Amino acid sequence: MDILILRLIHIGAGAFWVGSVFTFFLFVQPAAAAVGPDATKFTYRLLHYQRLSIAILSAAIVTVLAGATLLVITSSGLKPEILFSASRVGFTIGGIIAISTLAVGGLYVFPRTRVVERTIGRLVEEDRPPSPEEQQLLARTARQSRTAGWIVIVGLTLAVICMATASYWVVFL
Repeated sequence: MDILILRLIHIGAGAFWVGSVFTFFLFVQPAAAAVGPDATKFTYRLLHYQRLSIAILSAAIVTVLAGATLLVITSSGLKPEILFSASRVGFTIGGIIAISTLAVGGLYVFPRTRVVERTIGRLVEEDRPPSPEEQQLLARTARQSRTAGWIVIVGLTLAVICMATASYWVVFL
């Protein structure tokens, strides 16, 4: 029963993590950039009041913790002969990729999102356009976040492929 609950938590949080990252980096961020300064209040609301970046990071952490717990349980305490068996190696590789992706998102993307949130918050609070320095900061941060966002998207895609392939082999072998 514990494994079933952990799997549901892992899959649910993982689906939110993957879906929200794809939606944010492929749709919301490019649309906000295309709209320009008019998107400032929307972006601030999304980041500050709706706490999207915190929700994404929390889902990532829950996904990795649930997945790691499942891996420990199903491999009898991380026994190498089980972790690297033909039916489990996909879960192991997917888990390593997911942890690496969480590290990129948590240590690189999330802090930049907070910089954007604070900068836009000042602009909204003071009801003014960004200064040239703030424009440069926002543009630089957006470029850095986009690059890291693609790394996260590729990492999540690879992790999902590994997990799905491993699930297929467990079910059909």
